[in-house]
Amino acid sequence: MLKNLRDFDGNSPVFIDATIFLHHAFDINPVSVEFLNRIEISNIKAFTSALVLEEVSYKIMMQSASNYLERVTVQHVKKLLENPKNRGKVLSPLIGYMDYIDRLQEAGMNIIDLKGADLKQAAHHAKESGLITADAAHLSVMFRKSIRHIATEDSDFAAVPNITVWSPSAK
Repeated sequence: MLKNLRDFDGNSPVFIDATIFLHHAFDINPVSVEFLNRIEISNIKAFTSALVLEEVSYKIMMQSASNYLERVTVQHVKKLLENPKNRGKVLSPLIGYMDYIDRLQEAGMNIIDLKGADLKQAAHHAKESGLITADAAHLSVMFRKSIRHIATEDSDFAAVPNITVWSPSAK
């Protein structure tokens, strides 16, 4: 089931996918920004995973590196990060965003570790639902923690039975 994230009442636990954090980090979707702001000031039972935060970290780092590179590839970014001065410039936005994640944790957001059994289960979820493996791993973590709501821009989750997808772009 797909619903608008603006309408999430906060009464049920919700898993936050990378897209919501990236909308906030790059200030590209006011609904996502507003939702994370609500987590800071209210008692929303918010969860995410270490895997989600790795996805967010990687994308923030690559976006930051694009300010210093003509062509952004993993190899070019690795080369750029060899220089400590460049490292500081490229990773500064990421460090700043991780400070924001700390604030969300202080407000009550929980970060769930990914377990080996989650990855095994993710393969089954991917086969059943057609999700890519990272998204299927998010689903495994959600089910392990009995979370049936997800905040995401990723419409692929809408095909998964027994969860509610809260999207910032849903009508």
